[in-house]
Amino acid sequence: MALWGGRFTQAADQRFKQFNDSLRFDYRLAEQDIVGSVAWSKALVTVGVLTAEEQAQLEEALNVLLEDVRARPQQILESDAEDIHSWVEGKLIDKVGQLGKKLHTGRSRNDQVATDLKLWCKDTVSELLTANGSCNRRW
Repeated sequence: MALWGGRFTQAADQRFKQFNDSLRFDYRLAEQDIVGSVAWSKALVTVGVLTAEEQAQLEEALNVLLEDVRARPQQILESDAEDIHSWVEGKLIDKVGQLGKKLHTGRSRNDQVATDLKLWCKDTVSELLTANGSCNRRW
């Protein structure tokens, strides 16, 4: 599902789609994308884009999605989504309808990528430090 290209009358060439799609790489960022989306939903309440009730509905749906991803991560690669961001957005819209589209307000794809990578690095460094500590104790 491409989130761009609304002006085109024909589908993109399959070779371009294969070149442009990044899901086979960025599916690893699913948890971080969902966690970042929860945080962003809270920020949207503070500026009046979402009501507290809407935010709670989004957060609940995102938390269910997070548990689904943890239980069955391969489901991501079974989709035809362009990237992890469109996959999460599509699943969220499936769960909460048009409300899911409001989550994109004020947040570019680049913002999502930067946030996901930052969260992934934070998680990975923590894992590496734990593993390093285990190695040090053995020696």
